[in-house]
Amino acid sequence: MMPQLAALPAGHDAATRHQRASAVPVAAVRGHDLTIAERSALLDCYATPDRTFLEIATTHGVDRERLQELWFDLFLTPYRR
Repeated sequence: MMPQLAALPAGHDAATRHQRASAVPVAAVRGHDLTIAERSALLDCYATPDRTFLEIATTHGVDRERLQELWFDLFLTPYRR
């Protein structure tokens, strides 16, 4: 007898989780005056938290201090209107 796979409820597959997780950082950088390199570096910071700001900044050709300031301003400081 072959074991049957458990069926997951709709919306619990990996693609859906990935889309939900991707919406958070993309929404955070939307509407800000960022270069393509800065935006890519910020999304890289979000996707790979085990890497340092220096590693990511070097990879994307962005100033580490600027990247760190953007990260804290966009992701760690509460949004104020």
